[in-house]
Amino acid sequence: MWYKINLNVLAIQLLPTFLRKPNLIVFIQALISPIVALYDKTWSSFREENIFKLNHNGQVCYLRKSLNYKFDQSLKRIKVVEGQLYDTTYIYTENESPIDYIHPQNSNPEQDKTETIWLRNEAETGDTGVDFRVLIPIEFKKYQEENIITHINFYKAGGKRYKISYF
Repeated sequence: MWYKINLNVLAIQLLPTFLRKPNLIVFIQALISPIVALYDKTWSSFREENIFKLNHNGQVCYLRKSLNYKFDQSLKRIKVVEGQLYDTTYIYTENESPIDYIHPQNSNPEQDKTETIWLRNEAETGDTGVDFRVLIPIEFKKYQEENIITHINFYKAGGKRYKISYF
């Protein structure tokens, strides 16, 4: 590939043919050895990191995958979930009169066996101020919290709000 450059061979090929003596070749290779070391260490890791960044975006599946790959590679415990804790069930508004019996939309009121509807307060079902939550194990809080925040900010879509929850 074009990005895999053998700098030792390139240095020899750039020498004029009448100067390609063993002593001069060794001298040129000694001169470019720091450049070869930098190229081998930084360029390949820089390229792999950029390819990883390009292959992932703010979608839930990719964000979860990149977080688990970077911070919890072995156990993959990091999850990305909806911002709202519970789904809301419409009962009535303040202007309407309260009803005596509540039946789920799919159930028949005449049947004895109906689903249980759990009533939740506004704090549990209302706008929590976040679009998604990231569930992270508690052991990452002390050492990795800033890195996780930076990682999420890099990948999340603009205008999306999030909250980190620990378990």
